[in-house]
Amino acid sequence: MDGSQSVSPVTLQMLNSLIDTQTRLRDAAEARWISAREALFGLARLVAAEWLEQKQHEKGGLEAIRMEELSQVVYQQVSTLHAVSVLPEVGLLQKATERNDELKQQISELTARAEQGEKYKQALDTATQKHDKLLEENERLKRLNEKLKTNPPIVSSEAGFPAPSWFKDWAESGGFEKQSYQLKLIGSTGISLRQAILEATGKHFAINKDTNSGEEALDGLAERGFISLTTIHTGEKGRPPQVASITRLGEAAYIFLARELPRAGDFETMRPHHSTEEHTLLVMQAATILEGEGYEIVSKNEINLPLEGNHLSSPDILARKDGQEILVEVERDVKKGNNKAREQKWQNDFEAGRGKIYVFCETPQLQKRLVQEINHALASEGRLSRANTFMTNLADLQAGQRHPDGSIWLSQKRPTKPGL
Repeated sequence: MDGSQSVSPVTLQMLNSLIDTQTRLRDAAEARWISAREALFGLARLVAAEWLEQKQHEKGGLEAIRMEELSQVVYQQVSTLHAVSVLPEVGLLQKATERNDELKQQISELTARAEQGEKYKQALDTATQKHDKLLEENERLKRLNEKLKTNPPIVSSEAGFPAPSWFKDWAESGGFEKQSYQLKLIGSTGISLRQAILEATGKHFAINKDTNSGEEALDGLAERGFISLTTIHTGEKGRPPQVASITRLGEAAYIFLARELPRAGDFETMRPHHSTEEHTLLVMQAATILEGEGYEIVSKNEINLPLEGNHLSSPDILARKDGQEILVEVERDVKKGNNKAREQKWQNDFEAGRGKIYVFCETPQLQKRLVQEINHALASEGRLSRANTFMTNLADLQAGQRHPDGSIWLSQKRPTKPGL
């Protein structure tokens, strides 16, 4: 691309959307860093109260304490308490000493990550507004620490910090292998759809479709309180779709498994950008199918594209394939409001897509109605004769149907005017 070509409005809108997303992710990371720092201070108040009191009277007070220093003191105190509680024999103590260098290295790595997070602290300008939430989280962690005092933790062989007893019980259970895989999958990718999680599990473990061990593992995660499963009643036949979200307890389990914070789930991230849970789910399903057809999903949050005459086009998905961007509207089979607004919507989509309209909907019946609606909306000013329309629906695609050209776009209309 040479310097004389202008950047498309779609690309500019995409960049603005990405900047907004990056800002929200940064704010979320900063909030989680503050929460983790407060949790570490809460633990220090239990095991190193005298040291904290001394630091409080030094220059700078508690704010001057570096995460590396704080984590080292907490680790030393917890290790001492643990050693006293289990009264190790000389041989065990010798082995613990041999492990000391390894543990220090792991502490150093964790501290380096904490220091990297500390840099975000300089950009926090909303700490006051989040104060109440942090206090509530701190109280929860204090209660958790009280439980840990009554149930002494063990030192994990894979981490430098003690693992709680509930984690050890889970790790020794029969369903741990599949459940831990699913939890790491959800936390590392943000995948939310139950069916997508089960498909990934079946592929990873080569599970026979006649068995339900993948479903048992996912339901087991929910029973342990690591995830919540939300049923979305869309009106589809069969079992209603479900979306999975990691709980607070699941976040703790994920950190012990992956030694990093989990990603926000796709459904949780997308929900504020769409009108209903059902519409959000349909957008996720459409995006998954598009990805399977080789499309790169640039955005699956509704974006607003300004047009001439103070009009606005708001497609649900922005996708790219073979260097071409497409704008996809995702439509549910519900009452659509007044006809005039619907006509303007399709005219706006025609302008934003430069004559191309892509629509993903729920059923073949709705697809037929939308074809008629779009044709009527584009009848004026010769738009219909210049339009390219590409339609598809979830029900037929799930039944294995495809267009004769092999694509997912089951209904296609090309321009009738020569040369277009």
